[in-house]
Amino acid sequence: MCSYTSDVMAKVREDIRQFFVKEGIGGLVVVAVSGGVDSTALLLALHELRDDPVKVVAAHVNHHLRGEDSDADEAFVRDLCGRLGVDLHVADGTLDAVRVGERGIEAAARETRYARLQAIRASSGARWIATAHQKNDQAETVLLRLLTGSGLAGLRGIHPVRSDGVIRPMLGVTRGEIEAFLAERQVVARHDRSNDDPRFLRNRIRVLLRELGGTDALASAADQARAQWPLLERAIDEADAHCVASSEMDARFVHWPDELWLRGALLQRHIRRLDPQARDFDAARIAAEMPSLKRLRVTKHLELIRKGHALVLRRPPEPFDAFEVDLTEDRPAHIRHLGVTVHVARRKGSSGAGRQLIQLPFEGEPAFKVRNRRTGDRFQPLGLGTPKRLKEFLINRKIDAGVRDRLPLLVWNGEIVWIAGVEVSERFRVHGDGGVLYEVWTDERDQPDLQR
Repeated sequence: MCSYTSDVMAKVREDIRQFFVKEGIGGLVVVAVSGGVDSTALLLALHELRDDPVKVVAAHVNHHLRGEDSDADEAFVRDLCGRLGVDLHVADGTLDAVRVGERGIEAAARETRYARLQAIRASSGARWIATAHQKNDQAETVLLRLLTGSGLAGLRGIHPVRSDGVIRPMLGVTRGEIEAFLAERQVVARHDRSNDDPRFLRNRIRVLLRELGGTDALASAADQARAQWPLLERAIDEADAHCVASSEMDARFVHWPDELWLRGALLQRHIRRLDPQARDFDAARIAAEMPSLKRLRVTKHLELIRKGHALVLRRPPEPFDAFEVDLTEDRPAHIRHLGVTVHVARRKGSSGAGRQLIQLPFEGEPAFKVRNRRTGDRFQPLGLGTPKRLKEFLINRKIDAGVRDRLPLLVWNGEIVWIAGVEVSERFRVHGDGGVLYEVWTDERDQPDLQR
């Protein structure tokens, strides 16, 4: 039996009203209603407040993930809004299979749902979208972020007001209070059985909190973290200015703050900047390992790679297609998808600037090819008596991994003669003991950037 009194149940409505007063929010609000306990209670409470302080329209996004159950959720919301006289917008939230593969079903559903809600907000002329996150959700989020190493920023939990117009008016209300609120009104909301699935970490955390308690303490910790965050953020801003060279494509960590928390906060900031949907990465652990890291996949879309004394956070380069083009004196090799043209000519005088001299061992029409690297390629660096693996040579020369597949290789009779912009082979250097001299070059403006 529910032990909540009518006074406690009235608290739900009053807490919601006070949220709008405190935040100075009024006007038209889109209420996201799934049909579950929390969102049903939020809609009912706002309807009972009767324009004090907001007017509401409802929105429901049907992802069609649970077959008849999903359709029943939509029918419940339609019926509820019809009885209340609340305008309802229903959106198709069918997920894109590619997006699910990239992001996972939960993240893909969340992104799709918020995109549909934002479209409804814009079309209805509302400024705000209200979601029904409550105090238990807040506690679960804080504990989840503690377990997954989200750093100090993650301890702020669910934000009451977001910059994109999403608001959470029920963060001061517990799940028990919400259930009592509905029970008093004899409303039976829908139940999403996926919330009971132990395969999802959040569901296991929900069970743990139910057994151990601590909801109020964890929610309070989130409030304190948000209150103190402006002070911490100033320290992070200062460290960012001195330690990180950032661009739209990457972040280059050139110095390390001594404080581990500050290092982790910087990393967290730039991961979020470069991959806004990234989740489940352990920024604190990565920050501790940063001084010794050489290469690490940080998220599905980002990696940390060492470049000299710096670590660069970036998206890994896309695989580069293989190419192979014949090359003669009369027909330069144009690598279309690189925008590079390779030329070769028999030497007839002094060599021009930016041209590499090579020496072939005999006369005759040479059969040159220009291609990129292949598995098993070997190359004989200058000064070495035997060839070594090309991959090993490029690593030793600190050629960026994203550039290695883009380097044009001059090949003669199956041997790598020259790596464009890097080095000529010991076998084909000019040594003056017979043979035929050639010079090879690329258009200088098209040279690959080895430090990219």
